[in-house]
Amino acid sequence: MVAVSEITRQPTRTGTALALSAAGFAILALGFTTSTAAVGGLAATVALAAGLVRGSRRIVDAAGGLFFLSLLFAGASGAGTEALLLAAVGSILAWDLADNARSVGAHLGRETDTLRLELVHAAATLVVLAVGAAVVYGADRAAAGGQPITAVVLLLVGVVALVAVVAR
Repeated sequence: MVAVSEITRQPTRTGTALALSAAGFAILALGFTTSTAAVGGLAATVALAAGLVRGSRRIVDAAGGLFFLSLLFAGASGAGTEALLLAAVGSILAWDLADNARSVGAHLGRETDTLRLELVHAAATLVVLAVGAAVVYGADRAAAGGQPITAVVLLLVGVVALVAVVAR
């Protein structure tokens, strides 16, 4: 007789590691903007970790909201476009990978080997985010005046578009 073990329906370890790594990158990028934005990114990362420990979609989504607020604050403080785009890519990637880790863990279980699945998901998401960031960066450079408010508006439009594409 074969022993059957119960599935642990918690976020996967691989996805958790990938999400927290991306969140660390976002904190680093936010550190090049303002210290307040970096602290906001740190708070978002702590919330993201809590959401992954509990397997809670609401907490993971709240962490995404904290990342967004940190990006808004950094943009309003006049941060450079490059740092904002890097922080946005890291933040969105962290949120998406955390949500994916939660979803995969709920369906397949924490014990399942999901390394290949999650690496492909992470790579595809990163490609979409990089292309979107390149478009936003190009639009910012092409805009006349180069005022920081232009960068913030373009960043927000880009973030909304990227989240809409990634969420589908």
